[in-house]
Amino acid sequence: MRGYPAGIQLLTIPQYLIGQLREDMASGGLPALSWVFFSIWSVGVSGLHFWGVIYGIYTAIGWWDLMTHAMGGFGVAGILALMTRKSTREYPSWLIPGVFAIGAGFEVYEFLFKSFWHHWSLQFYITDTIVDLIINTSGAVVVVIAVVTYARVGEDELSSRTELSDTESKTVDSTTSSRFR
Repeated sequence: MRGYPAGIQLLTIPQYLIGQLREDMASGGLPALSWVFFSIWSVGVSGLHFWGVIYGIYTAIGWWDLMTHAMGGFGVAGILALMTRKSTREYPSWLIPGVFAIGAGFEVYEFLFKSFWHHWSLQFYITDTIVDLIINTSGAVVVVIAVVTYARVGEDELSSRTELSDTESKTVDSTTSSRFR
């Protein structure tokens, strides 16, 4: 898919992710803060999922499954976007089928290794799977919108900075340098 970072092979994703995480944490700034956010988000989503399974919340509260899938799709897309910032900035739409594929893999795992669905009709199971995939993907769409918005705001900010006249630029430079002396 256009935008997927060509240099990353499927089996090297964990190594690549850890390398990018280390690099970003060492450099600090917004990327490091974003990694912290998505790490906490991931722990939270995992906690909600396991809490839902252990205490039967998935069957007691109909929207619990939808919430955890949407949050999971958002978190996976966020981590993929951080891991592949350059290609994601150029073609953020690749995150949508990427999260869809990861969600489909999880649905296969669920089908093979979980027994909760055995009492469901085939039609209900298929409907649940389709809804889960749509909700996962909607979380990715939110991240794509955020990436596109952030890129546009960054471009607007950059263009407004370059449009300053020489006089305005000198005034800004002298004011900034006097603040940081």
